Amino acid sequence: MIRAVLLRLSHMLLVLLGIIFLSFVMMDFAPGDFLSQMALNPQISPRVIASLKEQYGLGLPFFTQFVHWMRALLHGNLGYSFSYHVPVSDLIAQRVPMTLLLTLTAVIIAWGAALPLAVFGARREGGLFDRSLLSFSYLSISVPSFFLALLGLLVAEKTGWFPIGGARSALASGAGSGERLLDLLRHLVLPSLTLALGSFGVLYRLMRSSVLEVLSQPFMTAARGLGLRERVIFWRYLFRNAVNPLVTLFGMELGGLLSGAAFTEMIFGWPGMGRLMLHAVMTRDLYLVMGGVLMGAVLLLLGNLLADMMLYLLDPRVRERA
Repeated sequence: MIRAVLLRLSHMLLVLLGIIFLSFVMMDFAPGDFLSQMALNPQISPRVIASLKEQYGLGLPFFTQFVHWMRALLHGNLGYSFSYHVPVSDLIAQRVPMTLLLTLTAVIIAWGAALPLAVFGARREGGLFDRSLLSFSYLSISVPSFFLALLGLLVAEKTGWFPIGGARSALASGAGSGERLLDLLRHLVLPSLTLALGSFGVLYRLMRSSVLEVLSQPFMTAARGLGLRERVIFWRYLFRNAVNPLVTLFGMELGGLLSGAAFTEMIFGWPGMGRLMLHAVMTRDLYLVMGGVLMGAVLLLLGNLLADMMLYLLDPRVRERA
């Protein structure tokens, strides 16, 4: 397994370098830069614009900027944000934990609900419960995530059960850690449910189809013929074989939730990477955009690596090929 992980890490490094280079190229091809809007102000002289461009290094050739940024990256420096006037690493360190909290909560809810419900529904194929969940999964797939977020805002506004906007309320100065944690969880409910509902339908249908396929295999009949207990049959034969196809989707699922989290964060006002990246792209804050792209690519690649490791542990055929 160590050899397989090292091979995957070498591939991930090449992919990461490609993503960084292409992102830098796209930012360079886009018209204008961070100072373009400032240059439209007649009160700011061209001399000031030229001085700022030299200070920020925006007047340098493309490859020179890229080499300078990569050299700084190797020393742990992601650059300086033009619009926030702070190091990019400080901004990302503030926002990434909030995005990870939102995304991982949505993953736990979606997978924790879809997998057991799919097993239960598939073992009672054609029943009322199975048909109801299939209809709900189709609805979950067909409704866009931003529409679900707007529905969540409507529910919060009509019921008053959940706070709207941000991740924390203005609590009293003497509020304890338990009260602050409860306040954070109340803010987390609606955005995490929005993301989870968006992926529930796909996970449910895939797991249900996989369970039905495993139930029709001869080894399931043989296991019951040997008199094995139902718990052993479920965990050792049914669930372990049915979940394998979904494990390969885990990395892509994580990446999809990260991209979907950007819309959800903007609608709910969640202080994560989505809102930060939108502002960075709109203002052409070059190094902040590159820092966000780098973190998103790293998280996506790590999600795929984790999925491969889980598949390696679950499926002996993968270990044999490795």
